[in-house]
Amino acid sequence: MRHLSNIIWALAFLLVILTFSSCQKKFKYPDSKIWKHGVYSKYEAAEYESVFKGLEVDLVYLPDRDDIHIGRSEDDAPNNDSFESWLAMIKEPEKLRYWLDFKNLSADNCKNALARLDILTSKYKIKNCVMVESQEIEPLQYAKQCGYHVILWVEDLYWRRHERADSIEVCASIRKQINILHPDAISGSYRMYPILCDTFPEQNIHYWDTPKEYSEKNAAFTRKLCKNKSVKVVLVDYPEPIEY
Repeated sequence: MRHLSNIIWALAFLLVILTFSSCQKKFKYPDSKIWKHGVYSKYEAAEYESVFKGLEVDLVYLPDRDDIHIGRSEDDAPNNDSFESWLAMIKEPEKLRYWLDFKNLSADNCKNALARLDILTSKYKIKNCVMVESQEIEPLQYAKQCGYHVILWVEDLYWRRHERADSIEVCASIRKQINILHPDAISGSYRMYPILCDTFPEQNIHYWDTPKEYSEKNAAFTRKLCKNKSVKVVLVDYPEPIEY
């Protein structure tokens, strides 16, 4: 009887865990998959608020200031706008979606960086509108624990020689990372289309580094990306979204 009782308790506990997991809120994507890439200044944030439904921005946590700034590295970020001043330029921040590409998020700084992010997302009421991106598993795991939606940045196969053995190796590595993290989305260069869609169709896929200049050819490719059901976001440098 005692053994049976232990089994019942174990099953009940498992049911609670499964129920809790199933109740986790999924990221609510806007009705447009086309988001603005690289919104590097607060004036651009104000400009594109009424144009795009989602904005992507590169962020750097500066430990000496305990602050988050716009930038691609710790060298240039101190001279750029703070993330708070960037958010302050947006009239209705809760109506947008944000792809936050943290360039230096690490196991060492993630607690302080996420604590600072918590202050800002609470102040502007956008925590549920934010996705935190990194290629580092440990800080993304911590971000998930803090209640953030996370994007796993994956390796670009075309940064190495493109051979079949490379494809197998890279996709196996990505699958291993996905199984550890269970991210809300994965992100990759547009050159990883259709590899990501074909290999990981169950994932929410975001594409970056899409062709920079607007042309009919580039727009046709953007539309092709958007029409894939697994693709949720395509970053563009076009001045405004295109129909797809």
